[in-house]
Amino acid sequence: MAQHRADAVTVGWEGFGASEEAQILWRVRRWLSADWEPAPAIAALPDVAGLIERGGGRMLRGSSFYEDFVKTVLTINTSWSATCRMVAALVAEPGGGSFPGPAALLDYGEERLRVQGKLGFRARTLTAATRQMLDDGAITPSGEGSPERLNHDYLLSLYGIGPYAAAHCRVLLHDFSRIPVDSSVTAYLREQYGCHPAAFAAERSSWGAYLALGYRLTRLRDRLERPS
Repeated sequence: MAQHRADAVTVGWEGFGASEEAQILWRVRRWLSADWEPAPAIAALPDVAGLIERGGGRMLRGSSFYEDFVKTVLTINTSWSATCRMVAALVAEPGGGSFPGPAALLDYGEERLRVQGKLGFRARTLTAATRQMLDDGAITPSGEGSPERLNHDYLLSLYGIGPYAAAHCRVLLHDFSRIPVDSSVTAYLREQYGCHPAAFAAERSSWGAYLALGYRLTRLRDRLERPS
């Protein structure tokens, strides 16, 4: 992929025929959130509307909801470098060079995920949640998921999934109604605004369903306005 203009992305590929074109372009659109409609967010967030009009607010995502879900779990109670290491381990094995789907992860098993993948407690979370989502029909065998089926309360009902992970997964489904609060968010709001996340949210109730997006873009705006 390459971007030579502000309003277009060029996509090229090798080794695939015409029959794969639709799937390739669908994946690219998902990666870039290209199908997201920004007009309601622009109306709800006037203070950062300019950033949205320039293309801000689109979430970079994986090829499926399941990939986003797994990667979210791998950010829980760990460093970014450790998250990258765990993701790389999954791609190498059981993924065999690509990100593993639900069946591949379950076939690999909790014990090998914990020991060989060094996922620790996250191994049980992933195997239990994967099995539950498949049994409930919340995700397909290929890892696609329905935003309606994967609502916030359902995600919270999965083993090992708390408010941060549930909110983060919902953000990647373009539901911005809750800020995924982690230690970074808490520290930033305390330093920049002298408040806790709950107070920050209460003071910005006018953002409504775009609370998390408003937070992200406000933080981006603050960084862009900071002197070099």
